[in-house]
Amino acid sequence: MKIRQTYITSFLTLVLAIGWMLSGMLSDQGIEAKSKITLETISSVTVLNSNAFERVKKIKVSGVTEADRLVKIRAEASGTVVSRPVKQGQFVKKDQLICQLYNAGRTSYPKVNAPFDGYLETFSVKEGDYLNTGAVCATIIDPDPMRLIGEVSEKEINFVNVGSKARAELISGKKVEGIVSFVSTSANKGTRTFRVEIDVKNSDRSIRDGVSAQIEIEGNTILAHRISPSILMLGEDGELGIRTVNEDNLVEFNQIEILEDTIDGIWISGLPRNIKIITIGQEYVFQGQTVNVKEVSQSPEV
Repeated sequence: MKIRQTYITSFLTLVLAIGWMLSGMLSDQGIEAKSKITLETISSVTVLNSNAFERVKKIKVSGVTEADRLVKIRAEASGTVVSRPVKQGQFVKKDQLICQLYNAGRTSYPKVNAPFDGYLETFSVKEGDYLNTGAVCATIIDPDPMRLIGEVSEKEINFVNVGSKARAELISGKKVEGIVSFVSTSANKGTRTFRVEIDVKNSDRSIRDGVSAQIEIEGNTILAHRISPSILMLGEDGELGIRTVNEDNLVEFNQIEILEDTIDGIWISGLPRNIKIITIGQEYVFQGQTVNVKEVSQSPEV
């Protein structure tokens, strides 16, 4: 009987020992799994505590030059052209005689005069031609100022004002500067763009009418941050943005717009005045993830 009791006691002791060892192994596995999850979800990133600067938004559009005034001079009475006292390309003053006519039926000498100071661009008639009332005698152009005409998108038109500075590079390579003189209040229904006119001085006639130009308009000031282009990334829908962290060290994705690309970095908008931008480790984290943060200071504006 005593021997049987000893067997039972030994058996129970063995079971308890095995149970204790198994519980220890399971506990170790739980700690290991928990540590693995922690390592996968808690990453370390470096962030730039960025403060925005006031930056002028630059609007870039394609455009064309257009003379301030380009007018076809028409005869107010009919007659035969008997004289053209000026030459093509010549500068003429307002009211200067362009075409002298003769009307035999009325024995009169109608005149066609310049309506304003400008350059005689082309003649439409020769001596001996007959002009009816309203027919074109010549074309006169006033190239100073010369206008730059551009079409600004509906997204950017609110940044453009009359009086804004602008510059352009003509297709010839010539660079010019001017002032916005007109901003349309009605969009082109086909393109949803707004006409903008820029006046440029052209007293030497070096800017020709109808020439292509790349225009850059200085718009309103806007809050902007300077970053390295290497930290740019695409969102789930293909939008351009950067990753940041909030006050709780949670990763967020912020859509941005590039304002200007410089040798010192790119200027972007669409962010609040103060924000923590992830500069190292952004490719290893995801939106909503909690991260350990190492902050670096911002260098002064160049």
